[in-house]
Amino acid sequence: MKDIGKILKVELERRQKNNRAYSLRSFAAYLGVSPATLSQIISGKRGVSFKRLNMIMEKLGLTPKEQSRALRAIKRKKQENQKTTVLREDQFRLISDWHHYAILSLGELDDNQADPRWIAQRLNIKVDEANEAIARLQRMGIIQISEGRFRQVADPLNTTSDIPSSSIRRYHKGILGLAQNRIDHIPVDRRHFTSITMAVNTSNLEEAKRITQEYKDDMANLLEEGSLDDVYQLSIQLFPLTVKESK
Repeated sequence: MKDIGKILKVELERRQKNNRAYSLRSFAAYLGVSPATLSQIISGKRGVSFKRLNMIMEKLGLTPKEQSRALRAIKRKKQENQKTTVLREDQFRLISDWHHYAILSLGELDDNQADPRWIAQRLNIKVDEANEAIARLQRMGIIQISEGRFRQVADPLNTTSDIPSSSIRRYHKGILGLAQNRIDHIPVDRRHFTSITMAVNTSNLEEAKRITQEYKDDMANLLEEGSLDDVYQLSIQLFPLTVKESK
């Protein structure tokens, strides 16, 4: 999907081709922005707010699908520049059980409650587990409770990658265990499991990881649009099924 700057550039060139007198100033007036702002957006020197992007897309007559893709592209760029908290191994070890991150996502729901019983019911965990997790997340300064609700106040959490970590292994094992359980107990219309087996060129793995990360961010941006009413887990597995031959 082209970003909004490229879309505007193509549209401007199309209009100028049909009318040689058509200028960037004319296009800016049509879109309701200043010529300087439009020039910076087209050149990629200036970002676009969601409000302005919606206004521009409406003027251009983009389809709902094109609008959704453009919005996700903007969100991805913001995520790339967003400050995150990289947890140390000893910090992540304290919250490496999957339900800690599920609780953080529950805090984004419209009807969230800082009640261990409500949390335990929504995540199908023990009340004691929910109570301990809430207390731990509070002590670490990750969440804040106010007027019976809770929300994440720390920057988005991240961990180190591509280095050995028993805590990260433990987290992913927990997620894989959940997937095994859910495939038997969740109706097919509320889940989606898919896989592909392929011969690969392993020198492309780094690029594959980058694309997978972008895909994950795009999926999050898509599913986080509108009113939030549930918490889902997206897991993508890419691993070898073969053993390398000895050379």
